Amino acid sequence: MLFKKLTILSLCACYYTAAIAQVSGSIDVGSIHDYDTVEARLTYFIDASRRYSIRDVEDAQFSPSSGKSPFDQTQLDANYFIRMAVTNTGSYTDTFYFYAGKAQHFSMYEYDTLTHQKKLLDNHIAIFSPALFNTVPCAYFVVRKGESKVFYIQAKVNFFNWYLFDPVILVPSELSDFSFYHILHPSRVYIYITVFLLGIMFSMFAYTFAIFVRESTWEYFYYASAILVFMLYFGLRLLNVFYFSELYFSLYDLRYQALQLMGLMLILQFIIYFLRLKIQKPRLYRQVKGLIYLQIFFLLVNLPLTYTNRYNYAANIAFDVMRIGALLFSAYVAVILILKEKKKEARYLGIGSLLSIFMACIALYVDRWGNYDELLLRYSGLSVLIFMAGVVFQMIIFLQALGYRRRMLEAQRIRAFEQLQLENDRKELDKYRAIIDARDNERNRISQEIHDDIGSGLTSIRLLSEIAKVKMTPQESKELEKISATSNVLMEKMNEIIWTLNSRNDTLPNLIAYLRHQVVEFFEPLPVRLQLTVPDRIPEQTISGKARRNITLSVKEALHNIVKHSGAAEVSITFTMGEFFTISIKDNGIGFNPDDTRILSNGIRNMKERLNIIGGSCQIINGEGTLIILSIPLV
Repeated sequence: MLFKKLTILSLCACYYTAAIAQVSGSIDVGSIHDYDTVEARLTYFIDASRRYSIRDVEDAQFSPSSGKSPFDQTQLDANYFIRMAVTNTGSYTDTFYFYAGKAQHFSMYEYDTLTHQKKLLDNHIAIFSPALFNTVPCAYFVVRKGESKVFYIQAKVNFFNWYLFDPVILVPSELSDFSFYHILHPSRVYIYITVFLLGIMFSMFAYTFAIFVRESTWEYFYYASAILVFMLYFGLRLLNVFYFSELYFSLYDLRYQALQLMGLMLILQFIIYFLRLKIQKPRLYRQVKGLIYLQIFFLLVNLPLTYTNRYNYAANIAFDVMRIGALLFSAYVAVILILKEKKKEARYLGIGSLLSIFMACIALYVDRWGNYDELLLRYSGLSVLIFMAGVVFQMIIFLQALGYRRRMLEAQRIRAFEQLQLENDRKELDKYRAIIDARDNERNRISQEIHDDIGSGLTSIRLLSEIAKVKMTPQESKELEKISATSNVLMEKMNEIIWTLNSRNDTLPNLIAYLRHQVVEFFEPLPVRLQLTVPDRIPEQTISGKARRNITLSVKEALHNIVKHSGAAEVSITFTMGEFFTISIKDNGIGFNPDDTRILSNGIRNMKERLNIIGGSCQIINGEGTLIILSIPLV
């Protein structure tokens, strides 16, 4: 009995060992506790002739992948078969998920060891992942403890998913961890930086688009449109992390080529309008326009070729050549702007363009020929970030150019406004001068007519009265004496009025000369010693006729008070210049009591009122005699 049991156990062990030996290079799914990437442990067969079906393929035709991707971009029309041998040596679970990658469409077959046939499995499922906010497509398969199985996969490889193949075997309960740690977590730095840079780009877009809406300037439209296109491009590149559908990735090449070239074309259009190349540099304008038309023609021809498996590889090479050519031409334009343009904003554009071109070349190298796969940032994400940073720096520098242009235009607008204001002020001044001249002419005319008509009449009355006095007796001539005296007084007053009205006397030197003459004439018949002090230099300050009349009358009032009430033997009059024109009248008379000025009240009040009218002041100081100070501002 014991021998029988040992025989059965030996047979089972031999069968188990034979099964494991039959499945060479198998994957031990029993040792997987979460997920495991298995691309290097699968074997592949590329049927370039498309003569084989999955049922005709032999195990000997499969071989491990030797390249970066098991699929060949130059043979996308071929049939791609994958062989996956698995063994379950554990007891953790017997159901597993197979994840092939994003945008992958495949059929999975299980090899039946009894019938030696490949049976098609209906095992595709899609499970929602909270980490990605999306459903993850998988295919489940069952391998019980101690079993070994072989699965065959026929992949539908095409131009938009050949580089996305990423086979993973995972335990169903670990799907959330798999979607986070395998898909989301490696791209976390890429996601953070992209969102940050997109935020900067959005703020620049909102600012410039608002200015375009308000001012309708086309350079702001093209600038905002370029930012919007690049935002759309980088935003869709960011969504690649979260999407799995074939439809989404089938539009990738359209977005990849059209948005990049469209962004470049809009930048060139911005430069054309911002620098007015059509007018300022017609030759460069034609060259830039030619590049824009060439890119449009290229897209119309190349995009249809890109959407074919046969010509996709050549079309992508052509796109790289087009990008390199456009970058070189853009560098040529940037160098011209830096070296040959005198305007500061043009140099801003050149510097920003060169920086963006340099970073775009680095991004192109990393994307096409780089071999980086860091823990935090895979090389594809690195190339996008380099390119995106170059675009952001370029747009920031372009924004500096726009800001500088706005400041210059604002300064020009202010200068134009000030010039217009000065012109209006000049016209107003000319108008005011014309009014003043008309008024002065009228004053001169009136004074001339008073002098000619009334003056001659008063002179005639005085002469006639004098002649009549000679012919009459002293008793009869008293009335004529009154007429003659009155005529003299009227003539003096008339002369004062004429002097006041005449605009040629509206200067400070004329005023002082007139006052000096009046003072000397006033004290000449009197027994009073007069001292006059006049400054050597008198400024040619304009004083209106109204001010001259009030000053003259105030001086006369002060002189009359001295003669009538002070009993002074000496009078000193001093004219001084400064911020104020000051007339100091000093006598050595008896003075007066400031508390009892009834006799002088009218005269003092009149002087103060006259000086107040013209903005001056009258100050009376009582001491050894009386000091009267008349101050008139000269400003």
